[in-house]
Amino acid sequence: MDYWPRLLQLNHAVAIPAIAKQVTAAAAVRDALSRHELPQTPLPRLGVTPGDYAQAILLGRDPAAIKALDAMLRNFRQYVAYHFGMWSFVTQHLFATWQQLFGPQRYLEVAAGNGYISAGLQAQGNQVITTDPLSWTGENVTGKDPLVVLQPLGATAALWTYGHAVDAVVMAWSPDHDLNDVQFLTTLRQHFSGLAFFVIGERNGATNSRLFWSQARFVADRRLLALNRALPQFDAINERIYLMR
Repeated sequence: MDYWPRLLQLNHAVAIPAIAKQVTAAAAVRDALSRHELPQTPLPRLGVTPGDYAQAILLGRDPAAIKALDAMLRNFRQYVAYHFGMWSFVTQHLFATWQQLFGPQRYLEVAAGNGYISAGLQAQGNQVITTDPLSWTGENVTGKDPLVVLQPLGATAALWTYGHAVDAVVMAWSPDHDLNDVQFLTTLRQHFSGLAFFVIGERNGATNSRLFWSQARFVADRRLLALNRALPQFDAINERIYLMR
């Protein structure tokens, strides 16, 4: 059975209000992406807590169903990535906060995939150039159905082409096994050091190469505290927004 029908079936079988709220929140994300829109608000933490499990057992629910539902909720990111090519879980709320904190800027997004971040920044009135090498289209839907106009350029090539015409660069969820992010970082430092560089991902985890993180120089900016509160952790991935130089 496909992910979504199975999730609804298990939710019906377990029937715990706290878990049903999570499924409702997940459904709102799915519905928004199906309409080519960003979700309005972040997801809550997904998964069955020990308290939820104890309540379900007291109500006579099947332990196997509870555990299966927990596993499906914790793997919601994989479902969305596979079906919609969304890796960074950005929302309209996040970009409204971003705009309040950092104001209007001219952005270049590299490795943009389906352009969810560019779409969010554009919706706030920013000028955004969106680029991606489209190297993942043979493996999944990433880059196949962009929300914005996308130019087929690799990250470093895009920087050379447009770096002089923007104020800031955004890189989100660069693959963790690809050293091209190090080449990009070196080019940025040597030739475009005046640009703000936003990196979205998991430090020393699911995104970017280990060498990239070892060479990262982080910018201490208090605005990032408020910005990351608008990007709360909902699963095992500790996705954060960083400013680098």
